[in-house]
Amino acid sequence: MFLIFGFRTTVEGVLLASLKLRQLPDAHLMFAEDLEELQRKIDFAGIEKDVDLVGFGATASAMELTERVFGEHWNSHVKFSRRKEPDPIYFIDLVLRHADCDPSDLVRNLSLSEDVASLFSGKTQLQKRFYRCMREVSLSYHRLCMFARPTFVRGILTADIRPEHRIEDMFCRWLARKNPDLPVAVVHGDKAWIGNGHFVGIDRFIVVSSSFMGNLTAMNASDEVEELWDIYYDSQMIDSRRNKKQAKKFQPKATSSVSGMSMKDRYKVERGISPCKLGDFFDI
Repeated sequence: MFLIFGFRTTVEGVLLASLKLRQLPDAHLMFAEDLEELQRKIDFAGIEKDVDLVGFGATASAMELTERVFGEHWNSHVKFSRRKEPDPIYFIDLVLRHADCDPSDLVRNLSLSEDVASLFSGKTQLQKRFYRCMREVSLSYHRLCMFARPTFVRGILTADIRPEHRIEDMFCRWLARKNPDLPVAVVHGDKAWIGNGHFVGIDRFIVVSSSFMGNLTAMNASDEVEELWDIYYDSQMIDSRRNKKQAKKFQPKATSSVSGMSMKDRYKVERGISPCKLGDFFDI
């Protein structure tokens, strides 16, 4: 007879599950974002035994759970660490966002971790894998902040992105903080993350379908303004003064796919700008 822990893939859920696994190391693990997903997995696996739910109801705060997992003085490592590693709460959050993260393995790794330092020691293969996941997600996030090029769509500062990992909400919150006086939107596939939504009559931060974006308008702004600016900008370019080497540093090829505008910028770096004169604005 074996016990199954079904935990939620949040920081609190992972920490709680690691505490449970320390008590019953032979237990099996299942994970899900919500109860509906967990129930689908249980039905698909044909499990008839009761599953111990972890992290789906009211839980202690992430800070309290971190103290229970790593001890009361866990933050001494963070405070005095010369490597400036993230605290364990942020570490777990970043790892869970990785496209290849296995939350069950993360729980097992935490259940065997004696202190915070073990997360960064790399003594075992699991520790090395999750440290690499954390670094890759962090790098992807900072790359997105540096090279994504939001544009105005019906008065909303919008970025259409294609990130490697699940960092859309992180980027949306960063974009909202950088532009506190504007509504912002981050679009990826069929979902859109809205920040500063109170400017358009919705919640301050909300996730909606990308098709819903067509119903939002912040002000009477024409999308042609962006195209008009491109024409004017191109008309001022002096080909003899182009510095391709410097331009490629500011818009690297490896990051040019993070947004539509960055792809356009990179295209101009590689192919140049089509001939354009101010006279093109007028019908002569």
